Amino acid sequence: MNPRRLTGLTGLFLVLILALPGCATAPSPDGELVLVAGASGRAGRYVIQRLKEQGIPLRAMTRSRADAGQRLGADFAGVDWVECDVRDPAQVAVAMAGVGRVISVIGANTVGDDNSAEFVDYGGVRNLVAAARREQVQHFVLLTAIGVTDPAHPFNKATKGALGWRLKGEDYLRASGLTYTIVRPGGLVNEPAGQKGLRLEQGDNWRPLLRSTLSRDDLALVLIESLSQPGARNVTFELVNDPSLAPGAWRQRFATLTPDPN
Repeated sequence: MNPRRLTGLTGLFLVLILALPGCATAPSPDGELVLVAGASGRAGRYVIQRLKEQGIPLRAMTRSRADAGQRLGADFAGVDWVECDVRDPAQVAVAMAGVGRVISVIGANTVGDDNSAEFVDYGGVRNLVAAARREQVQHFVLLTAIGVTDPAHPFNKATKGALGWRLKGEDYLRASGLTYTIVRPGGLVNEPAGQKGLRLEQGDNWRPLLRSTLSRDDLALVLIESLSQPGARNVTFELVNDPSLAPGAWRQRFATLTPDPN
């Protein structure tokens, strides 16, 4: 039986089994538990590192615990991992139980199959948002990409419209009624946080930022900070490193962000 295809009574059986004591994590007090969707990916590992450093309770979501353990090594330890295919609503509902906040860093890595953006960046986000609404999650932080609003973006052409599906995921979250933050990063690189300043922009004017990059470690700090910053509520912004700006000054930028139209 393929757990990624569970539907109907089989999916319901999975929900009931995983809800038994010892099969799912108990709710964290005061809604502090953060679900990290896509936790075993290249951005997700930085998010779980930083959450652990800050002492924030987390649940890490991955399709395969075994694969996550191989990829992450020492970063895998000391974390509550839950196996979940984001494309399966029943599995997502189990993973979301007891969660107070969500950071989604999921992302499709194929084109033209059921792992593509239509099913992950849109369908997966829909499943996460629907489960978050039922759980009355306090804040949902979603990672997408610079340029999602422009069909002419080179990445959109190269991936047969992947950015368009990410935009649909953004729109679904905006319309959900949840408190949210949507972060659109530049090209992601593995560099330590705090080496360069961070530029937060709005309006998806991606062309001047096309060659800009962003440290995944810096990204993790911004995603986590968005959970507690009043200025990050119901906003969308682009994010890149900028060596002309002072590291750490980005936190003050939240207060100047414009909320998305209702």
